[in-house]
Amino acid sequence: MSEQPTRLVDRFIMMRLNLRVEFETPPNVGGHGAPTFVDRPFRRDAHGWPYIPASTLKGRLRHECERLVQASGQWVCGSPNPAHMCPNYHPPYRGEICAVCAIFGSPWERGRVWPEDLLLCEPEELAREREQGKEAPFSTARFGVSLSRRRRVSEDARLFSTELFLPGVPLVFSGVWEGRLTLPQLALIEAGCGAINALGRGKTGGLGWCRVTVDSQVQENDAWRAVREEERAEGRAAWA
Repeated sequence: MSEQPTRLVDRFIMMRLNLRVEFETPPNVGGHGAPTFVDRPFRRDAHGWPYIPASTLKGRLRHECERLVQASGQWVCGSPNPAHMCPNYHPPYRGEICAVCAIFGSPWERGRVWPEDLLLCEPEELAREREQGKEAPFSTARFGVSLSRRRRVSEDARLFSTELFLPGVPLVFSGVWEGRLTLPQLALIEAGCGAINALGRGKTGGLGWCRVTVDSQVQENDAWRAVREEERAEGRAAWA
């Protein structure tokens, strides 16, 4: 039977991540099944309410964590190409697991965080209607045109429409992820969440700009408690 690491910073601990995404501009997280014809619909549930798929936020968070790990001088594998991901990364790292795959996994390595979809939680009146199973309000469409980077003019026959949910109304989505992580891994996830500034389509056109915050908890004596600041500092110090 393997021994538990003596240092707290090396131990794997059950953690809960209470995630919150506050959009400053209208989002369009890609999906299908819009009630009206649009070229770029948003992801919706059975009653038409928008939500953020776990895979969307996980993918964006992984990208930011890879960028932060590289900035710290450590190596990461060649995701998203499966042939270049852990543990098949080219020498001298073949057989090793990078810091990002150790959290989010790879085709051959199981991840240590278990994401869930983020659901609409604000405005509160809309969140109550969603919880009651009511149909979502009608969406609107915004029209745009593709531009030729070579000619610097609009392309012929390239008009497109983007579906938006109540533009002008600040939307907030929330959800809970759980995982079995170390304090340095938690520090990386929290830093990655803070580095996310937009989600979904149309970011260059001003859509989907947001702020992602996380309230982290650890399991202790079969109960959840907030992560202490000294524990956060210990996790961050492990990257120095």
